[in-house]
Amino acid sequence: MPASETYIGLMTGTSVDSIDVVVLDIGTDNLSLTLKGSLSYPIPQGLRKDIFDISHGNNDDLHAVALLNNTLADHFATTINQLLEKMSLDVNQIKAIGSHGQTIRHHPSGASPYTIQLGNPHRLAELTDITTVADFRQRDIAAGGQGAPLAPAFHQKIFLQADETVIVLNLGGIANISIIKPDGSISGLDTGPANTLMDGWISTNLDKHYDAEGTWAATGKLHDLLLDRLLSEPWLVKKPPKSTGPELFNLEWLNKKLHGLDIPAVDVQRTLCEFTAVTVSQAIQQYAGDATKLILCGGGTKNTFLRNRLATHLPDIKIQTSSEYGIDPEWIEAAAFAWLAYLTMHNLPGNIPSVTGANHPVILGAIYPGHSKK
Repeated sequence: MPASETYIGLMTGTSVDSIDVVVLDIGTDNLSLTLKGSLSYPIPQGLRKDIFDISHGNNDDLHAVALLNNTLADHFATTINQLLEKMSLDVNQIKAIGSHGQTIRHHPSGASPYTIQLGNPHRLAELTDITTVADFRQRDIAAGGQGAPLAPAFHQKIFLQADETVIVLNLGGIANISIIKPDGSISGLDTGPANTLMDGWISTNLDKHYDAEGTWAATGKLHDLLLDRLLSEPWLVKKPPKSTGPELFNLEWLNKKLHGLDIPAVDVQRTLCEFTAVTVSQAIQQYAGDATKLILCGGGTKNTFLRNRLATHLPDIKIQTSSEYGIDPEWIEAAAFAWLAYLTMHNLPGNIPSVTGANHPVILGAIYPGHSKK
């Protein structure tokens, strides 16, 4: 048996800003993790619009969905092949790809729950010639879970502390927390929007994809009535396990909250940033009151103003980023799906029922074989 196996992790989140790909070495004896390389591929504006149109329900045409499924796989393959070329790696050196795919629907509750991620794994395996593991969320939902969050299994692996409870906060489109106890027990939940509303609002008003460092929000004034309306969302008081996405927290939802209010756009952005900080801090205070450390990851880590607001609401918690543990915040989620692919390839469960609410641990995803000999 080789001393390590090499996996590729691929992630596109609800912010739909980039395709993030990492190469992760995993020790076969001690399960050590070494990030060997990474690449971020900006999603073209036209493709981004197509994703939003379908994910927000503006286009339910099955032909359009099928074409997008293939187009995403093409872009995924291009990004992977660029990274392999950059690192002078041969496909035979890669054990498998862990591809999250692009979420276009996530409805984990009700009589017939489901989730849909696009990025045709058959096509991806064919274009890269690498075995691909994909469709990670469906099995957890079939087992009674939310299908999310799944990253806590990876957070547990790299952030477990022997002497204190830590929280890992992923600031992607949606914010989610992993609460990791010294004994290894873990819980977690989505807390609400992280970047998705702020990104959508600045895109509508300033034609920018995101509020760099939170500089626009920082110039606005907090609008208390709007914040109260945002915080009145019933989902926020739902008990975990729970997950959410832009199918709930989107601009249509925001515009309903804005009805009858005449607020400058910059003040809305300021209030949206506060909404993220408040919902995160409330969840931490409710479910992780004994935690002493908060570790940030995800694109929202770059939002300096949001980080300052979190520090204000959580004065007794030390705030760090995942960089202090060896992995840049930008690559945590992609690395998580490389890890989940490893677990699947070794017939090991990848969900954590105490996080997702599943009835039992399950092996996640489906395997789409490549042609190359490993």
